[in-house]
Amino acid sequence: MKPRTTSYLMDEGGGRFFGPGPLDLLENVSRTSSLSAAAKAMGMSYTKAMRIVHKAERALGFPVTRRSIGGERGGSSELTYEGRELLRRYGVWSAAAAQASSEAFDAAFAGMAGVPKLGCVVMASGEARRFGRQKLLEPFCGQSVFARTLGALNSERLEVVVATRWDEVKQICEERGIAHASPSGPLQSDTVRCGIEALGRRAGYLFVQGDQPLLSAASVGALLDEFAAHPHAIVRLCWRGRQGSPVVFPQELAGALQALDGDVGGGEILRRNPAMASYVRCVEAAQAVELDDIDTPGDLDRMEKLYRGAHTGESLS
Repeated sequence: MKPRTTSYLMDEGGGRFFGPGPLDLLENVSRTSSLSAAAKAMGMSYTKAMRIVHKAERALGFPVTRRSIGGERGGSSELTYEGRELLRRYGVWSAAAAQASSEAFDAAFAGMAGVPKLGCVVMASGEARRFGRQKLLEPFCGQSVFARTLGALNSERLEVVVATRWDEVKQICEERGIAHASPSGPLQSDTVRCGIEALGRRAGYLFVQGDQPLLSAASVGALLDEFAAHPHAIVRLCWRGRQGSPVVFPQELAGALQALDGDVGGGEILRRNPAMASYVRCVEAAQAVELDDIDTPGDLDRMEKLYRGAHTGESLS
């Protein structure tokens, strides 16, 4: 499945007056210096060619061809300056429209009928120093913290790769048939770079912390829907103005993400370039705790109590 975009210019009444057909006709006029010869080359009557030219000129309010009668060659036609500018500008616009359409297509149809899936990098390589042991393996309501997080990422639109240095985490991935890759170092930037390199070129990359066990599949789906509608935006899960993780970055920022250094993630791009805040689109989470990750044993206890409370009718908050 592939996209095809055709661009037309419309008059004030909504009628088409310029598109691929008139473009070909005027390009032939430019090559042959003859409207008659241009029409003949396209298998078109001279009368129809004249109709196309006149319709465009009426809509535009200026002549696109200049015709001369008689002479040694029996008359000729050439494009006016405005006619040449029309072809040039239409070419620029239609190419840009096709590019934008292709990018929107890749985001909207990710994972369908052969269209590449969006990339998903699960950040699971941290040292967990504040927790005191490997928090991703801690039990959380019948599963590990890490396995619970993975459950929210089971989407046909995503190809998941877990960036981790820990053998126990890799084993969980292998048991679930999920790809994993080993970062070159312990820093967040190493993990980001590792994930993008493992996935290759994608329309977008979803970054998820491996210790977000209350993240929901519904919120992940809402993030992907927002990105499909705005494929050049940075899309973040939020709660009442507080921005958090997961985050979707568009493909054009992949290079900047891979160039990060130090113990920083994608948020560093926004910190270094405050003007990029206008590219951020927020998706409201169903519950505030979906944004929370686990840093300490106290966080784990609190989140497990919230989870159990929600399943006895209490609201997560």
